Amino acid sequence: MEDIRVQQLEALEVGVDYVKKLVPAIKEIIPELRGDEKEDTMDFLNQIIGGINFMIDIVNATMGLINEKEEILNKDGMEEKVQNLNAGLQARDNAKTAQALEEGILPFMDIFYQVASLVLEKEKA
Repeated sequence: MEDIRVQQLEALEVGVDYVKKLVPAIKEIIPELRGDEKEDTMDFLNQIIGGINFMIDIVNATMGLINEKEEILNKDGMEEKVQNLNAGLQARDNAKTAQALEEGILPFMDIFYQVASLVLEKEKA
């Protein structure tokens, strides 16, 4: 059981480092999706979607540790945000995709970052 906790802590560290890179990329692509599209916007979006999927895997793997004392991250809430993003992507609706990123994914990543940082800080104390 202790091995799982160690692996979850390592995953949290990876997630915290990764989200620091992912969030600025998401913030950069939102205006592009809202009309300031560049030649590589769709390639950049695909990379960001890959990053979001990576973070979802980390969140899923660490949910037990994050919510150890109380439910902070809600899996249903996360799935709803991802479904909104998927709806925009499938419809090829850049405005809807930008809105899902801005109103759903970014706040979720921010909460993950704050909570994961706190868990790691407490673990090191």
